[in-house]
Amino acid sequence: MNPSVDTSVSSAIARSGTALRTGIARLLDILLPRHCLMCGLASGEKNLCEPCRGDLPRTAHRCLLCGLPLPGRGDTRCGACVQRAPPWDRVVAALDYGFPTDVLVKRFKFRRNMACGEVLGEELERALLKAVSTGTAPDAVVPVPLHRARQAFRTFNQSEVLARKAARSLGIPLKPRLLLRHRQTHAQSGLDARSRRRNTRGAFHCRCNQARGVRHAALVDDVMTTGATLDACTRELKRCGIREISVWVAARAPPP
Repeated sequence: MNPSVDTSVSSAIARSGTALRTGIARLLDILLPRHCLMCGLASGEKNLCEPCRGDLPRTAHRCLLCGLPLPGRGDTRCGACVQRAPPWDRVVAALDYGFPTDVLVKRFKFRRNMACGEVLGEELERALLKAVSTGTAPDAVVPVPLHRARQAFRTFNQSEVLARKAARSLGIPLKPRLLLRHRQTHAQSGLDARSRRRNTRGAFHCRCNQARGVRHAALVDDVMTTGATLDACTRELKRCGIREISVWVAARAPPP
C-alpha cells in the first residue's frame, strides 16, 4: 500500500475512534449527569460546577522561572530567581496549591480519582494553550517518572496522566520512557528544601539515545514545591544534550 494512503487511513481511523469516544461520553453525561466534585451539586458535563470552578486559585502573573506569584505586572522574574536562576528555562503553572486545588491533587494522587485528574489536566491545558501560543512549542513532553515499585503500588503515574493529556491537546510527541527513576526515594512531603535535594540526587536517568533530535522538552509534574525533583530531572535531561527545558505543573505550592 502507498505509505501516504496508509497514513491517511490510520488518521481517519484515529479520528473515528476519537469521535466515537466523544459521542459515548456525551451520551453518558445526558443519561447520568455529573455532580460537582467539591460541592456535590449537579454540574452537567463538567466535573466541577461553575461556582466551584470559579473558586480555583489561578494567578495571572507569575515569575517565569519559578512560577510563584509576582506582585507587579512589570516584573517577569522574582528576586530569588534573578540572584540564582534554576536550571530550567521557564515554568507554566496552572493553579496555586491551595484550597480546593490541594483536595483535587490528593484525591487524584492517593485515591486514584481520575475525575480530579481530569480537572487538573483541563486547567493545565488551558494555561498551556495560552503559553505555547506566545512561545515556541517543545519537541517532546516528558513526565516526571515514578520508581517502578511505587508505580506498581499506586497503579499509575499521575504526572504521566497529565503529560499525556497535554501532549495530545497540543499535538506534541509524548516520551514517557525518556526519563527513568532508577533509585527509589523517600516521599518528598515533610522534607525541607535541603533534604529534598539530597533525596533526589542521582535518582533519575535519561536515555540519551531517545533524546536525539529533542532540542526543547517539556517536563510535566503535578505539583511544584521546592523544585528539587524538577531540578534533578532537568539536569539529567540537559546532560543528554537537550538544550531547553520548560516545566509544566498543574499546581505551584508556596515556599515551605
